[in-house]
Amino acid sequence: MTDLDQEGISGRLRARFSTYQEAPPRRRFAFLAIALVVLLALGYGLYVWSYWRHHISTDDAYITAHIAPMSARVPGTVVEVLVNDNQDVKADQVLVRLDPRDYEVAVAQSRAVVASAKGDLENAVANVPLTDESTRSLVRQADAALGATEHGSEMARHDLEERRGQLEAKQAAVAAADAAVRSAQADNDRSKLDRDRIAALVKAQLVAQQDMDHAEAAFKTAEAALDAARKRLDQARSEVAQAEASLRTQQAAVSQSVRRVDESRASLENARSQRQQVRLRQAQVEAAQGRLAQALANLQQAELNLAYCTIRAPMAGRVSRRSVEPGQVVTVGQALLAVVDLDDVWVVANYKETELTDVRVGQSATVTVDTYPGKTFKARVDSIQAGSGAVFSLLPPENATGNFVKVVQRVPVKLVFEPGENAQHLLVPGMSVVPVIALR
Repeated sequence: MTDLDQEGISGRLRARFSTYQEAPPRRRFAFLAIALVVLLALGYGLYVWSYWRHHISTDDAYITAHIAPMSARVPGTVVEVLVNDNQDVKADQVLVRLDPRDYEVAVAQSRAVVASAKGDLENAVANVPLTDESTRSLVRQADAALGATEHGSEMARHDLEERRGQLEAKQAAVAAADAAVRSAQADNDRSKLDRDRIAALVKAQLVAQQDMDHAEAAFKTAEAALDAARKRLDQARSEVAQAEASLRTQQAAVSQSVRRVDESRASLENARSQRQQVRLRQAQVEAAQGRLAQALANLQQAELNLAYCTIRAPMAGRVSRRSVEPGQVVTVGQALLAVVDLDDVWVVANYKETELTDVRVGQSATVTVDTYPGKTFKARVDSIQAGSGAVFSLLPPENATGNFVKVVQRVPVKLVFEPGENAQHLLVPGMSVVPVIALR
C-alpha cells in the first residue's frame, strides 16, 4: 500500500469521525447500539464456529435398553398374575404362575419310571456276576466230565484189547484141546485095536492073560484120556463163548463210552456257548443304563416343565406391555409381558459417515432429551457399529441398473451414560435425543 493510499484512508476516517462528532446525540446512540450488536453477533458466530469445529451432533438418535419379552415356555392356565403394568420388579421376582397340577403328575410319573429303571439296572448288574460264575462252573464241570469220559473210553478200549487177547488165547486153547481130543481119540482107537487083537490071541492061547489085562488097561486109560480131552475141549469152547460174550459186552461198553465222550464234548461246547450269556447280561446292563438315563432325562424335563409354571423376572426392571390375565389359557411362546432394564440404557446415534473422521471410543458426550428440555445428561462413546445402518436393514440397497447416486450413509454410534446419570430412571427406550460428541 502506497503512502497516498494511506493518506486517503486516514482522510476518510477523519471525515467520518468529524461527521459522527457533528451528528446529534440520538443518532450517535443508535450508531453505537448497531455497532455493539454487530460485534456481539460476530463474537457469537465465532464462538459457534469454534464450538462446532470440535463437536458433532445429530437429531437421528434414540434411547434403547435391554428388553426381555416374557413368554410361556409350557402351555397352561394362568392362575395368578403378580405384577401390574409399569411396575418395578427385582431380578428373579415371580411375575406369573400357571396351573402346575398336570406337571406335578408328570413329575411323579417320571420319578416312578426312574425308580423302576433303577431296579432293572440293579437286577441286571447283579445278574452279570451270577451268570459269569454259573457259566464258568458249567464249563469246568463239562470239561471235567469230558476228561472223565475220555479216560473211561480209553480204559474201555484197553479192556477191549485185553479181552480180545483173552479170546484169542481161549481160541488157541480150544484148538489145543481139539488137537488133544484127536490125539486121545487116536490113542483110544489104537488101544482098542490092540485090545481086540490081544483078545483074539488070548482066545487062541497065543499070548498070556496078563497081556490081555495090560491091553484092557491101556484101552481104558486111552478111553479115560479121550473123555478128559473132550471135557477140556468142551471147557475151552465154553470159555471161548464166555470170552466172545465178554468181548461183545466190552465192545458195547466202548461204543457207549464213545457216545459219552461225544455227549461230554457237546456238553462242553454248550457250556462254553453259555458264556455268551455273560455278554448278553452285560448288554442288558447297558440297555438298563440307557433306560435309566432316558428316565432321568424325562424326569429332568418334567421338573423343568414344572418350574416353567412359575415365570420369574430375568433381571431388575419395569414391567411393560402386560397382556396376560388370570384364567387365560396360554400356549408355548405366547407373549405375556416385557421387562425393561432401566439401569442399563444407552443411546444409538446415527451420524453421517463424513462426521466420524475424528470420533474415537471414550470421547465424552452430552445428551439432551426432548422429554426434559434444558436437562443435559453426560455420556461417552462406547463403540461404533461395523457397518452403516443400510447394510443391516431388512432390505439393503442394491444397485442393479448401473446408475449410481452417491448418498451419504449414516453409521450407528453407541453412547453410554456416565454412572448415576439415569439413577431416577428418567430415560426409557424409544425417547428421541440429541447427542453431542466432543472430538477433543
